[in-house]
Amino acid sequence: MKNPLSTSSFFGLQDSGGCGPSSEGWLSRVDHPNPDLQSSTSPLISVIIPTFNRPQLLIERALRSALAQNYSPLEILVVTDGPDPLTEAALSAVHDSRLRALTLPYNAGPSTVRNFGVQEARGQWIAFLDDDDEWGPEKLTRQLECARQSPFPLPLVFSSWINRTPAGDTLNPPYLKGSTQTLGDYLLTRRSPKLPECSLTISMAFAPRALLTLLPFAEDLRKHEDWDWMLKAEQVPGVGIEQLPLGDSPALAVYYHGEPRDFASRHTFWEPSLAWAESHREAGRLSDRAFAGFIVSQLAPFPAAAYEGRGFAALTRALASTRPGLYEWMRYFKLWAIPAPVRRSMKGYWRVAKSSLKAGKAMYSTQLSKSSF
Repeated sequence: MKNPLSTSSFFGLQDSGGCGPSSEGWLSRVDHPNPDLQSSTSPLISVIIPTFNRPQLLIERALRSALAQNYSPLEILVVTDGPDPLTEAALSAVHDSRLRALTLPYNAGPSTVRNFGVQEARGQWIAFLDDDDEWGPEKLTRQLECARQSPFPLPLVFSSWINRTPAGDTLNPPYLKGSTQTLGDYLLTRRSPKLPECSLTISMAFAPRALLTLLPFAEDLRKHEDWDWMLKAEQVPGVGIEQLPLGDSPALAVYYHGEPRDFASRHTFWEPSLAWAESHREAGRLSDRAFAGFIVSQLAPFPAAAYEGRGFAALTRALASTRPGLYEWMRYFKLWAIPAPVRRSMKGYWRVAKSSLKAGKAMYSTQLSKSSF
């Protein structure tokens, strides 16, 4: 089977930005406002992997791919969220000087684990990796190059990735963030019905330790803690969002989604999530369009699946406050009118139909070209 981390067949989309190769070379930049970026030496990068009770996934995916990075110097902090004998035993069998195994005294949640990892990290740069995801070997090298090209004092660099589900693989994000586009609009609004929402995950982030020390993760959150941090980070003076180009490198990570297991943030209570989004809207981090997109894509599917009348009333009022357009209303009411299994079946049929249509067009073109000779 071909290694998905080395495939470039997913890159059929054009991008309009990101960190590309510099004609001067990133080592020639000496005017960078961050002194950590001026050095020609290789700075230490700290990889932080939160985990709990998933030793096999941890060892076979996240830790394996972190140890396979072609960058040096590197340290890898695996932080276990509370006592976990199986994980501790699995880590004790890994003999690599770059590995540091840490354990919290009690189960505290993903934000506390990440903050603890940042406190213990020795590197100038931090990269997070969830224990069930994996990286390609060039990820950290490419992200450091991008950071060193950045004009921002505190560059926050994201890589592209393959979103792997039982239904297949897709490249994410489908396009890069515009220079004047806010992060909230990029994550939660759609350019057109033909394009999916964009997404960014913490496993693809690369940031200076100084930023994470200045702005820790909110430890009272058990869901949306990664988006919460990103939205707040965007407002920190000196921070700039950078993305690796979609088309000039192989996919640098695989994010696994939809597998039958527990996730740290898999909570379906919509009311705390609505309150969280409202707080970011009030703070100016989410526009009305982004807030509407959050309701439709992140909240409504849960009460809609349970046909919860109270959820319908509350979310309809919240959505109406944004004065959404016809498209947003149609997306919203579709969730309540068509059961989720039916929607998934319709999407499956549509994918098959599009593939058949594409194959038919290709066959017709081949026959037409043969008949012309």
